[in-house]
Amino acid sequence: MIRSLADISKLAREKGPKKIAVLAPEDEEFMLAVKKSWELGYIEPVLIGNIKKIEAAAEKVAFNIGPFQKIAGDEHQGISDLGIRMLFSGAAPIAGKGQIPTSYIYRSIIREEAKAGSGMTVSVVTFWEVPGIDHLVAFTDTGVNIKPDLKAKGEIIKNAVFIYHLLGYPRPKIAVLSGQREAGGKLASYEDYEALQKAANAGDFGACEIVAATSFTDIFLGGRDRRVDYGAINGEEMPHILLVPSLDTGNIICKLDFFLDVTRSSLVATSRGPVCIPARSDFNDNIVQQIAMSVVLADRMEKEVR
Repeated sequence: MIRSLADISKLAREKGPKKIAVLAPEDEEFMLAVKKSWELGYIEPVLIGNIKKIEAAAEKVAFNIGPFQKIAGDEHQGISDLGIRMLFSGAAPIAGKGQIPTSYIYRSIIREEAKAGSGMTVSVVTFWEVPGIDHLVAFTDTGVNIKPDLKAKGEIIKNAVFIYHLLGYPRPKIAVLSGQREAGGKLASYEDYEALQKAANAGDFGACEIVAATSFTDIFLGGRDRRVDYGAINGEEMPHILLVPSLDTGNIICKLDFFLDVTRSSLVATSRGPVCIPARSDFNDNIVQQIAMSVVLADRMEKEVR
């Protein structure tokens, strides 16, 4: 079982290098992450984008990219389509986002999933490593589905459960986050929680458990709402997966790593392999960690296919 990002880094060294289609690595910070990942033995990059900009970025970080395959492209959607096609064709087991808006990549993935007939709902899983908690914690969906309905939430859960099974968690625990109110009827997100819990109990999402808690108060303090003892919070109660009710909720929560003592790592697990999608504000060390996560998952997905 993979419990920490240190476990991920160790495994990435053992399982790499993996070929990665790098989409528009045209800025210094991202190119430095590619350089470090290559030096650590994680990846063999295929660099796709504006060749002059790629070469300029590599020169700034003293990275000799001469030995690597380079594919010219100037238009964002074209660059994204090419890299994601490489992933789905098997030419590269990983794709990674550089200096390109993520929306182009989501569009490419959705098109390729449709062509492949996978029926997969594309979603983003954002991991947190939290001090004091002995497992990785994931929020989903944090990037694609703006306001998922009940069916989409079920598919998002399936995606996250699949990833956790790959990471070695036989029965991950899931919290379906929702607000509650005492008057005016149940919130739609709470009704979804009730329906999803029934579906999970019926085995619709594979081996997993949806916990009887929809808020952090429920999870950590047993639903007590007054005079709580915050010193009694038990980190072991934290579920593995937290399903958020909407994209804006998930995106806001997961980016709180800028203020909290947690480390964030995000990816899209497609039906063919992972896509590394660092945020624009991520520094190179964090991007390296996200690439390592993609390497490990790619290796385990390859074994699943076999």
